[in-house]
Amino acid sequence: MYSLIIVEDEDESRNGLMNYIPWREFGFSVSAAFPDAASALTYLEKHNPIVLLTDIMMPGMNGIDLIEKAKELHPAIIPVVLSGHSDFAYARKCITLGVREYILKPAGFEELKDVFIRIRTELDSSDTKRKISSDELVELMRKYIADNLDTVSLKSLSERFYLNQYYISELFHQVSGRSFQEYTAEERMNEAMRLLRESHLSISAISSRVGYTSPSSFARTFREKTGKTPKEYRENG
Repeated sequence: MYSLIIVEDEDESRNGLMNYIPWREFGFSVSAAFPDAASALTYLEKHNPIVLLTDIMMPGMNGIDLIEKAKELHPAIIPVVLSGHSDFAYARKCITLGVREYILKPAGFEELKDVFIRIRTELDSSDTKRKISSDELVELMRKYIADNLDTVSLKSLSERFYLNQYYISELFHQVSGRSFQEYTAEERMNEAMRLLRESHLSISAISSRVGYTSPSSFARTFREKTGKTPKEYRENG
């Protein structure tokens, strides 16, 4: 199932979309529904649905602005517009934002079915390609982590790969089975042990090289992980 969120300020329309459309038959599940763009954006800051189905004209932030911000957070999200307005300016802006479909209200069941089955077919056919792409991206991230253990963070990964931090965090966990923090902590500890065994660098220098803010915090974490102090590990292995 592909995840879908709905943003519609009209209660009746929103409830109808949530409760009377057999989304699972189309290959989708509704993760959440919102009456306004602002609450949807708050959700998107921590979640990464596949499809965003939104109205355009809503109080406060409109659907166009929501799509623009959603694409900044999740470049791969698929926006679908459901609107009562056929204004050409809206349609042109939607095209520039990569909106997949522009559905005019009142939309019939068959039209929604055709649109979402078409999207599902495209998603199904590109699943393998997307997986390979994700694996390759995470592998590049791993190399970047290994080369920058002293400074790496989700923020630096975000700046390096031009992706939102939440997206990187979810993707990294999905592909590697570990969180970014878990993976980085393990890599730092492995590199510290290697340097203690194979180099003559001081413990303070090793601490800095693998990204610890102070030798004392490094020594404390090292002992928690290995049962030995860095000095004991260097002397006895």
